[in-house]
Amino acid sequence: MSCAPILLKFLGIKLSAEITKYKTFSEQRLFQAILVQALEDAVNPSGLKKETYHKYESHCWFIDNGEEFKNICWGADMDPDFIRGEYLRLVDSEKIFFTEKQRSWIRYRDLYRKYRSAQTKEDRRYIKNLILKENKKR
Repeated sequence: MSCAPILLKFLGIKLSAEITKYKTFSEQRLFQAILVQALEDAVNPSGLKKETYHKYESHCWFIDNGEEFKNICWGADMDPDFIRGEYLRLVDSEKIFFTEKQRSWIRYRDLYRKYRSAQTKEDRRYIKNLILKENKKR
């Protein structure tokens, strides 16, 4: 599997060696590509809204350690505990982090979802004011 050299350098030797290991079966290469894409999204430093949402979703996917994550790892012939452990090591060493702008976009999306699900006009008005305050921060 080919990856951007900068991503491989960023991930470190152990994780880079694991995700670039040649897989015999096409299904394994497909699952391997899904993991690589999730890692690329998770390390993306961009402050753009859509890319921030992808980063946050990838981050949660690794952190939550759900069945989907485990199935993708096993499908790629990789140990999910190893992949998650290496990801958490990158988070702990602050190689993977969220900028203030990215955190602002995440708060904005959460507030917008609350706004859409609000039952009363008063709730919507209150949440809308919070959204406006969040927008001013950016």
